[in-house]
Amino acid sequence: MSKRNIVVVAVLAAAALGTAGFFIWRNINSPGGMPRSSTSDVESPKTSDVFPRDVKESDELETLARQALARKIPSGNEAATKELKDMSLQLEREPNYLQGWLQVGILRKFLGDYDGASLAWQYASLIRPQEYIAFSNLGDLYHYYLKDFPKAEKYLRRAVDVKPDYVAGYKNLFDLYTLSYKEKKNLAESVLLEGIKKNPGDNYLQGILTSYRAGDL
Repeated sequence: MSKRNIVVVAVLAAAALGTAGFFIWRNINSPGGMPRSSTSDVESPKTSDVFPRDVKESDELETLARQALARKIPSGNEAATKELKDMSLQLEREPNYLQGWLQVGILRKFLGDYDGASLAWQYASLIRPQEYIAFSNLGDLYHYYLKDFPKAEKYLRRAVDVKPDYVAGYKNLFDLYTLSYKEKKNLAESVLLEGIKKNPGDNYLQGILTSYRAGDL
């Protein structure tokens, strides 16, 4: 996990461990250094899970998929480029495979193709609009890599709207407001309070709020 996401107050370390895996698609790596996805939060493709619902939606998705899959395979890590090529071919056959799109986004981000990662995760968010992972990944990408803070806010907000018990999502918004999107720094405290209200049994956000009010963050 990057140093930006490490909670600076030691007393919060134990609580932070409970949410450290929030961006599971970015931080889990194989022994060989390859970014790997987990199957814990994402379902396998289902033939019964039909998407899209109408012709217009279908055309939009086809265009987005074509843009994502037709992109040049970046050079770099040989294993990553091979997996990206193989996964892209699989998605041409199984465009409803959520985990595949998430992994393509990870691989393209790993290889430095941030726009390609965005396309893959946008597609994932469209075929599963009630899954939070793609939105969270997009929010992180636009915050720290593409530096488009309004878009980062949009996607990070969508992640917690979809999953109100996603505690780390409120911290992500807090970080956006305090570290980068200074025009909206006034929202930093309120987003923590929102998360606390929706997750009254969790002390992580309360600890961050206490430290923030004390000037330690």
